[in-house]
Amino acid sequence: MLKKLFKYEFKSTAKIMLILYAILIITTSVGSVVLYSLDLDQAGESKLASILSVSAIVLYILVIFAVLIVMYVYLCVHFYRTMYSAQGYLTHTLPVKTLAPFHVKLITSFVWMFLSMALMTASIVALIASASHGTAWQDFTSAWEELFGQDVFSFHFIFQMVLGVICSCLTYLLWVFASASIGQLFSSNKVAASLVAGIVLYFMQQIFSMILMFGTGMFQSGDNSVNFFAVTTTIDNTTTSTASILPSSLFVTSNIYSIIVIVILYLVCARIITKHLNLE
Repeated sequence: MLKKLFKYEFKSTAKIMLILYAILIITTSVGSVVLYSLDLDQAGESKLASILSVSAIVLYILVIFAVLIVMYVYLCVHFYRTMYSAQGYLTHTLPVKTLAPFHVKLITSFVWMFLSMALMTASIVALIASASHGTAWQDFTSAWEELFGQDVFSFHFIFQMVLGVICSCLTYLLWVFASASIGQLFSSNKVAASLVAGIVLYFMQQIFSMILMFGTGMFQSGDNSVNFFAVTTTIDNTTTSTASILPSSLFVTSNIYSIIVIVILYLVCARIITKHLNLE
């Protein structure tokens, strides 16, 4: 039964998502060809070249924002509609464990979001590489390694980046899912209650993130702390470049915080679905 749930969930969301992906791929392909054929450094000398280059860049920016917004809103609306609206009655009468539909929808939405992030990252790299005729990526990796002392192809860097993307996808999804779960506890105005819950959860996350950053000494200076705004920092009487510490420390701290938030939001959803489900 669980396999059928996954199959149905992917099938019901695939049409919209694949259309968005196709739009992104087509736009990226056209933009890459146009930008590769133009010399952006000389674009100002040709009115047509200037118009084409600017149009390609603007079009791509509009498309990537449209894909992000439409994809995210669609997944969130789909979750609410199939979990807590009239269709939710059918969802919760399926012969599976109480949390099974929630897990299926969370995993399906996460897969779509992760694929979207991967595709958009590849699209951005392709567009920039085309515009720079292949030199931008090499310049970026060299500058990053020189500034931060990290190889972008190292296992640690790639692991932290991938983990960060995974955490971001889950955090944004569970933020809305938890808000919708809280909103359905109310007997009326459930959508409005969900929106208010989302705003409250957002500000709570911001407050806790600031407490975490100041509590861990990120923005403090001293003999045994790291000041990210300084050129150098002293740790145990040893002078070290702040730049080389910044990315690693920031990634690790951010990922740990995100994991904590993910666990809390998941527990909120699980508790409400199993103990306080209200579909009236």
